[in-house]
Amino acid sequence: AEQAETRTATLGLNQAIDWADKRGARTEVAGAERDAARAEYAAVRQQLAGELLAALGRYHTATDIQRLTQQRLALMQRFLDLAEQRRRAGDVNQVELDLARLAHAQAALQSSQSAADLAEAQQALAAITGEPRTDWPALPGELPALGDVDVDTLLTHLPVLRAQQARVAAARATVTLRNRERRPAPTDGMRAGQERAFRDGADDDYGVAGLTLNIPLYVRNSFRAEVEAAGAELTQADQSLQDSYRRARAQLLSAADRYRLSRGAWEGWLRTGQASLGSQVELLERIWRAGEMSTADYLVQLNQTLETRATALEAQGRLWSAWADWLVASGQADAWLGQSDAR
Repeated sequence: AEQAETRTATLGLNQAIDWADKRGARTEVAGAERDAARAEYAAVRQQLAGELLAALGRYHTATDIQRLTQQRLALMQRFLDLAEQRRRAGDVNQVELDLARLAHAQAALQSSQSAADLAEAQQALAAITGEPRTDWPALPGELPALGDVDVDTLLTHLPVLRAQQARVAAARATVTLRNRERRPAPTDGMRAGQERAFRDGADDDYGVAGLTLNIPLYVRNSFRAEVEAAGAELTQADQSLQDSYRRARAQLLSAADRYRLSRGAWEGWLRTGQASLGSQVELLERIWRAGEMSTADYLVQLNQTLETRATALEAQGRLWSAWADWLVASGQADAWLGQSDAR
């Protein structure tokens, strides 16, 4: 509205024309970034699930080892009591009694260390889950075998690589957007109203209508630098994708090999080495008490039996850790956990 020699009132509407479809390019950028964010979220879930499984494996391994060290301590206490009785009866000498005391002291130290390791494993689980507890779920005693691994298919669905691919798509869409932003977007408008003029003491009314067209001219800035920067970011994203693919492939193959080796070692123990600890210890003690074995030989064989059992427990822990690494490397952690929950 304007009031001077004439009174003019108009109403208009201006509309920018997106001839270069900049809106479509921005939509493509946003969609690619959304896909990248979703894939990164899935990758974080996979990584967290792998860390949780590995921490559970360490916790159960530490629990089993602590149970074994407590059995060792009880055995060494029994051995020390028997050695003291036989010393009083004159069946063993002072050197053998001192050896029994040293073995008992060593078992006590190992029991203390295993308790500390178990507490550390519990703290690690609590740090991951944010929930301190003692009744953690058990892991399966039998894990599946790996057949022929379809590396390309697994890598195609790997969340980390899907996130990188989405980042490349976003960078490519950004290059398109920067090119389109170099094209000016004209603005057209229309207006209509009424004008009243005062002439010779009389008021004359006139209708007013108009069309406008504005076209910006990019003279001092052609936006070439923005296009070049977007192209450099696209090159960087593409190189990062290739590097991530190589690393993911190597990690996948390495995880598969480590899991096969760990599973083979554990199955070998189950076939040949797993026997009743109680029966082995009872047989050794019976031979020692019968005088058919010296105290030193008894301790050597007893420690070897217990150390073999501890080594087997550590092998089982490495098997669980290798399985967790395989699930993360292959992107199957969520699927396997869902199947485990269903069972």
